[in-house]
Parts: sequence; C-alpha cells; structure tokens
Amino acid sequence: MANKDLIVNSGMTKEQKVIGLLVCTGQELKVELERRITPQGLSLLQLNILDVLDHAPEQQLTVNELKTMMIDESPNVSRTLNKLVDAGLVVKERSTSDQRIVYVSITRAGIEKHQMADEEVLSVSLGLSEKEQDKLYDLLLKLSTD
Repeated sequence: MANKDLIVNSGMTKEQKVIGLLVCTGQELKVELERRITPQGLSLLQLNILDVLDHAPEQQLTVNELKTMMIDESPNVSRTLNKLVDAGLVVKERSTSDQRIVYVSITRAGIEKHQMADEEVLSVSLGLSEKEQDKLYDLLLKLSTD
C-alpha cells in the first residue's frame, strides 16, 4: 500500500497531490483486483479479453475487433490469447477466405471462468456513499473528456 501521507503532507501543489493520489489509488485498486482473480488463474488482461468476447455478438470477434473493444491498449494481446487457448478458454480460427484474419471465440469454460472472476471483481467496493460516488464519477468523467 502506498504511503499517501507523503503526498498529502508534501509541498506539492494541490493539483500535483490530486494526481499523485489518483495514481496511488488506481494502483492499489489494480492490485486488489488482481489479487481477487489470481485464484481463477487469470490476469486482468485475460479477464478483459474474456469479458469482451462474452459480450460480443455470437461471442466471436476478429483479433483486430477484439483489440479495439478492450479497455486498455496492450501489446500482449496475441500472447495472452495463446495462453487463453492453451487453458481452453478461447478458440482461434483462421478465416478460410483470408488467412490474415483470425477469429477468436470464447468457450463454455471461458464463459464460466469469466462469470466467476467477474463476481470477484464486482464485489470490490470503494466504501463511498451513493452521493460521493456520484461526485467522483462526475469528476472522473470531466477528467476523461477534457
């Protein structure tokens, strides 16, 4: 856990403190989410891929479509897909009409793994009231659209 007091009690400007606290809090949340899904044998990137495929039409996308629908850009998608294939959670098939196109589909085991991991991820709480969540959400939206 980050020592946020170093930021709060520093000589930084308020904006710098906000940025520092956002970074620390984001990192702590990421660590907590990873901790919760590790027993499922998944990384956050793998969970993101399973989530996108599970919500895709016919639960199938090309690799390029998958990449555009993910939360974070990652250079490790192909390697991560291979790990998911090895685990039996997704299947890859080359297009018969264009060998450059690879289709990725989620398997029944992948859907089940996604649902179990999602339960863990969605149980994480910030400990904020509804009103505080609304304020924070509005502020984060403002940051993401500026």
